[in-house]
Amino acid sequence: MNQDTIYFDIALSQLGDYLTTEIYINGIDLRVILTNIEVKQIHANDANSLRLAGAYEGVSPFIAFHLKNHFYKNSINEYMYDDCFYTIYEYAYSGVPEDHTLSCRIDFVKNKVIWSEFKNFSKICPEGFDYEGLTFTFDRRAYMNAIDNVKLNRIKSLYV
Repeated sequence: MNQDTIYFDIALSQLGDYLTTEIYINGIDLRVILTNIEVKQIHANDANSLRLAGAYEGVSPFIAFHLKNHFYKNSINEYMYDDCFYTIYEYAYSGVPEDHTLSCRIDFVKNKVIWSEFKNFSKICPEGFDYEGLTFTFDRRAYMNAIDNVKLNRIKSLYV
């Protein structure tokens, strides 16, 4: 089985003066992967839904890496669903409190970390997107290194 690669970064939001977490899988922004899946499922004449496709912002780096270790499954309740789904992205245009939308299962299994069962929990998105069995499998050590790398190289300078 081929294993995927993951890289986290921190960027300034395109909507406001705050920071967001960026996720790259196999060198591709995860938002691009998700947008491609969502656009195929949206009818071209539904402009509102088309606007929402891929309109994501990452989880706050403060929650993801500093206050908690979100991607290690140590998060705050508002970013978890059913004790097994963890928020990956929020809709950038929502403005709805606690509208933490795109989540997935994060499972640690022996020497692997698996992201699977992507699910949209949005209160504003009218689409029930099917993420077509989207699954990513990471080497556990490489996954932990990606988190440690962003914590050591980016978070430390921001919050310390």
